[in-house]
Amino acid sequence: MILLDTNVVSEVMRKKPSDNVLNWLNLHNDGDLFISSITIAEIGYGLRILPIGKRRQLLQIRFEQFVSEGFAGRIIDFNELAARTYAEIMGMCKEKGRPMSLPDGQIAAIAQTNHMALATRNITDFEACGIQLINPFEV
Repeated sequence: MILLDTNVVSEVMRKKPSDNVLNWLNLHNDGDLFISSITIAEIGYGLRILPIGKRRQLLQIRFEQFVSEGFAGRIIDFNELAARTYAEIMGMCKEKGRPMSLPDGQIAAIAQTNHMALATRNITDFEACGIQLINPFEV
């Protein structure tokens, strides 16, 4: 099972997404790919702060369709176990001199508690937290 980081989901929504990412995604069964509630929050916020207009509206509709049609039943929430794991990951990373952002720490915790690899472009941001990492941009 693989959790997609926000940058992978964002890439798919671009007008011209990376061929590497699309090819990598096509190699996997849909049932093996998941997104987190944190990714929904990050992208939703990014769309919300765009200037009001047709572009924002179109992107919001496209994102909602992407989530509801593409990931129905495959959205992993940040629950109590993930919260406890988050505290450990954030503390460990800080001790190693590699502090993480709050959303990255939450995504890493969700991946770890659900025994998932994390697909991300930002490998260095997650290296210190001890989860399996995949860079679909470089496959």
